[in-house]
Amino acid sequence: MADLVKEHERRPLLIARAPKPVAATAGPVILFTAGGVRFAIEAGEVQEIRDGDESSGNRKPKSYEPIDFALKVGLGAGILERLVVLKPGECSLGVTDVERITSIPRVVPLPGLFRGAERQWYRGLLLLENEVVPLVRTDYWRKAAMIAETGALHE
Repeated sequence: MADLVKEHERRPLLIARAPKPVAATAGPVILFTAGGVRFAIEAGEVQEIRDGDESSGNRKPKSYEPIDFALKVGLGAGILERLVVLKPGECSLGVTDVERITSIPRVVPLPGLFRGAERQWYRGLLLLENEVVPLVRTDYWRKAAMIAETGALHE
């Protein structure tokens, strides 16, 4: 009996591991730069891309002022050369440049290091050409634009 107990004690214990979060798919994304940093936004969430000088010209009565994306994410005031207009057209992000559209197979969830407001700003991270690129969470920026326009946003 003692031999049976010793044999049982020598077996490795199997420890159940928590499942890893499943990465979401991204599909086509538009890459842009703001404050010298590359970001991505889902192409299906973008209505159009305009030159920055068009921000005041052809505005609909219900459209909002463009958000200086670099400034809002803590990169300092940006040069607003382009406007990324989000669907349905009432919110636009002012960015430095729009690079290209590409397809990304998956989105990596934000690691635990992201603990503050960036959890609202970004949906996840993309791995692109040996670079980590934040994927912008468009629903947050639409709400931020509406709040800022009504004066309810206190920063």
